[in-house]
Parts: sequence; structure tokens; C-alpha cells
Amino acid sequence: MTFTGTVVKVPDLDGATRAGMLALLACHFDGVREGDFALDLEEKDQAMLIRTDAGALVGFSTFKVWRTRVLGRPWRVLFSGDTIVAPEAWRSPVAVRTWLRAALALARAAPEPLDWFLLSSGHRTFRAMTTVFREHFPSAEGGSARLRDRLQLHARERYGDRFDPLRGVVRLERSVHRLRPGVGDVTADRLRDPAVALFAALNPGHAEGDELCCLCPVDELNLTRAGRRFLGAAR
Repeated sequence: MTFTGTVVKVPDLDGATRAGMLALLACHFDGVREGDFALDLEEKDQAMLIRTDAGALVGFSTFKVWRTRVLGRPWRVLFSGDTIVAPEAWRSPVAVRTWLRAALALARAAPEPLDWFLLSSGHRTFRAMTTVFREHFPSAEGGSARLRDRLQLHARERYGDRFDPLRGVVRLERSVHRLRPGVGDVTADRLRDPAVALFAALNPGHAEGDELCCLCPVDELNLTRAGRRFLGAAR
């Protein structure tokens, strides 16, 4: 099976695609409500769509960019919203490749630096971040205070008192999204992966709906060797 990835503006999503995104999310997460999904989607700028060669939707991610200031300097934040990739597409590089190409295009689109700020309720998104980007927070080495401070700034801007700076997590007030059993289980076998083990240690409440706040600079210079391979494939 082969897959293709596209990025479209949210206003350009047709009704069938929106319904497919909701169904895909509800298939993999407990607690999904149509009204919450619609509100979250309308707030976003773009959506990444992953389809099979037959046109079936097997993954998506939504994102928006907002402007802020860091120590008085203009800054931008790329925020990821609802995100899911179905198990049949886990081994394909298309989702990471498509997202990375879109994120770097946004980074080049304006002179201000761009941070990727995301919430991770499962280990797969966290692992993707640590695989593609060299510098990120949190990290196995603890992470830089500079990135930590920016993460806390962005998290407070977005979530206010719902952000817990001591634990680095957010518990959303909307319907609690919990990955269904079998989708993001942290098994003994998966804990052998250092990224999965780090995620489980940092976010022990992930199964109850805690979302780990993460941040990394979106810059081609910040790519790992694996990230450069994804980008090369994208080109």
C-alpha cells in the first residue's frame, strides 16, 4: 500500500473530508465529540491529510501559527492540533515527510523565528519530534533553560492556568482525548526505546488524558541526520 500527503487550508476542506477526519479521530481516541472537533478545526489554519493510493484518509494533523514576543523580540509559534495516523500507515515516512516540508516552508515564509509547540498524549508524536529535531524540550539531557522558558511562555499564552509548569503538562477542559487500547500503549517492549521511556517518565498520566507540552525550533539547521533524510526525500 502506498500513501500520499497533502496540506490544505482549513476553509478549503470539504464536508466529506471533515467527516472523515472526525471519524478517524474517534476511531483511535475515546471521548471525541463532534462539537469540540469542529471548534478546534475552525481555529486552525491548515490541515495535513494522508491518504492511501485509493483515496482513503488514514491520517491528518491540523496546525496554526500565531505571533508573540520573546524577550521583546518578535516570534512565531507553530501549534499542532488534533493529530492521528492509523496503524496501517505507521511504517510509512509520508506523514513525517509531509509535515516537515510544510513546517519548514512556514519557517521560511517570515523573518521571525518559528517554534513548534505541541501537546503529546502519546509516545509516537514525541518520538517523531526527537527523531527529526536535534534541539528540543524536554529532552533526555534535561533541555536548555532557553527552550524551557519559551515553552512555558507559549503554554501560558495558550492554556493559562490549565498548564502545570512543574509537571510540564496540560489537562484539557474539553472532552478528554485518550488513545484507545492498542493505539499508543506503552508496553515493556516499547519501553526499550529511549524516546518512549522518556515520554513515559515525563508524562506518567498520559493514559488519563495528560498532554505533555513540547517545543523545538523549526529550522533546517536543527534537523537531525534522520530529519535531513526525510527532507531530502521530500525534495
